[in-house]
Amino acid sequence: MIKAYYPLLTNTTYLNTAYVGLMSTQLAEFRRAHEEFYLQNGGDQYKMQAYDDLDSMHQNFASFFGLTADRCLGTSNFSTGIRTALSFLPKKAKVLLIEEDYPSLTDAFREEGFDSTKIAMQPQIEQAIKEKLKSETFGILALSIVQYTSGLLIDQEFLFSLKKEYPSLIIIGDGTQFLGAHPFHFDKSPFDLVAGSGYKWLLGGFGNGIVMLSKVFVAMTNQKVDAIRERFFNGHFNILGMASLDFAIRELVQHDFQSLVKEKAALSEEVKNQLIANEFLPQWVSERTTHSSIFNIKGGEELFAFLQKHNIRCVQRGSGVRVSFHFYNTENDLNKLLKTLKTFRELNSHLAFN
Repeated sequence: MIKAYYPLLTNTTYLNTAYVGLMSTQLAEFRRAHEEFYLQNGGDQYKMQAYDDLDSMHQNFASFFGLTADRCLGTSNFSTGIRTALSFLPKKAKVLLIEEDYPSLTDAFREEGFDSTKIAMQPQIEQAIKEKLKSETFGILALSIVQYTSGLLIDQEFLFSLKKEYPSLIIIGDGTQFLGAHPFHFDKSPFDLVAGSGYKWLLGGFGNGIVMLSKVFVAMTNQKVDAIRERFFNGHFNILGMASLDFAIRELVQHDFQSLVKEKAALSEEVKNQLIANEFLPQWVSERTTHSSIFNIKGGEELFAFLQKHNIRCVQRGSGVRVSFHFYNTENDLNKLLKTLKTFRELNSHLAFN
């Protein structure tokens, strides 16, 4: 049972992967051995071995995410990776962003000096994007594939339709709340650039991330792939972090990742249905065809404190409390959440869940 690999699950109801993913006992043992080599035998050889291992690591990343290794780059985190990637793009390209999107994504374009326009987040965000693209000319659309506050999952079929209608449009995705939580094949996706950190749904611990580039993106840079790679690895990299992501991805494959995400999707659908049926979610969630496994429940500080008191790990986001379910969660976790929410509502009938 996959839950047995994550010790924290034995003493808490962990619904906070969207904030920090858990570490497995196997990854912890790997990291200890990795550092022990540095301590006892490695020294300079530790760094030399790390550079020797880069090719095999990138091949592992590329195989898992569905692209060639030369266009798949390890990085320290999303924020560093996205900024390095954007430095290759022409600043004349006008960018369409979402107002309430992840700040590190929107800030990256501002810091790089791009001319950007933002539209407000809304339940039918795809329609809003479509209307904006009709009224103005944009070279880049950048958004989080899963919105970190609400859990809204962007419709990739919609993005494919945009590619057909606007062939020159570059689509950039923040994959931090998506990679490791959903099946994904980059070269069969509508994206030209996807970047994400590895410490959430990929369960790779801190200090690592991934950047994926399409052939179109590479062509736009007027750079050879080797030159792009050199920019990403200018100076030393987080050796333990990169090795941890490599290990974590191999661990996901070993445990049959495709089956795990199918089980998670089934559980997430049940979570959504139960939360909607009990009126703990806004109506728009039920009106969308798909949703991620991240849910924002109205309740604010009072609800957050109540869930913490009942040993349910979560986090406040926006005006509500965000819970998130990964493949190591179970129906028992859902039942515990529902029971606690119902108890809170009974004790606080003056508060609205809408």
